[in-house]
Amino acid sequence: MLVTKNNLLRKSVELSDQREAKIGEFVKDLQGSNILLFTEDNPYKLILLLEKSKVRVPAKAGDIATGEITVSAGNTGLAPGPVISEFGEVRVPTKIEGGSIWVSKDTVIARKGDLISPKMASLLSKLGQKPMEAGLTLNSAFDNGSILRAQDLSFDLTSYRNDLVKAISEAFGLSLEAGYITPEVAPRMLGKAINQALALADGAGFLETGTVEHVLRRAVFNATIINQNIPSAGNP
Repeated sequence: MLVTKNNLLRKSVELSDQREAKIGEFVKDLQGSNILLFTEDNPYKLILLLEKSKVRVPAKAGDIATGEITVSAGNTGLAPGPVISEFGEVRVPTKIEGGSIWVSKDTVIARKGDLISPKMASLLSKLGQKPMEAGLTLNSAFDNGSILRAQDLSFDLTSYRNDLVKAISEAFGLSLEAGYITPEVAPRMLGKAINQALALADGAGFLETGTVEHVLRRAVFNATIINQNIPSAGNP
């Protein structure tokens, strides 16, 4: 991990043997404060590591919300007083009950990208909430000569996992319907074939070692239904 000024980094690249390489293009576009992380891991593995390392912290005035911030309904544990005005400032409905301030309903007070106002920060602090996510974010990467920008490094792991599960499920269903045998589909396909064969033998009354139990069970069931629908001897 290395912290350096962008201009100094650019100058060092210009004076090195890499001045004509893509690394020059990479450092040229760096803006703001940056930390350089040197690793043999690929950028996407590094993103997952950095995401797991992030922590929740209190919000401060002037922060930009890193996600949706909600004040949940229920007892705040706060005594009535001037603090009620802070709830009103951020449009959180309240009521007084049992000597405490209660939030009437779940209320979203900020969405991702919104500016945290002083009143909002003060209220969240009193409620003991830590709505902000703090940690390192990978803004760009230089990987084996390839330059990856923020748009290349942004991905939703949950969405990616769901898409993968859906693709596997659809491929499994397609293989099953098409009769395309694979090690994964074979057990389900054989089970389906056995059930269809038993149903056919059952309907046709075909007796053999594997079907006799099913055929006889169906015959008993049908006989019971018929018997229930035949009037007894004493009834007209």
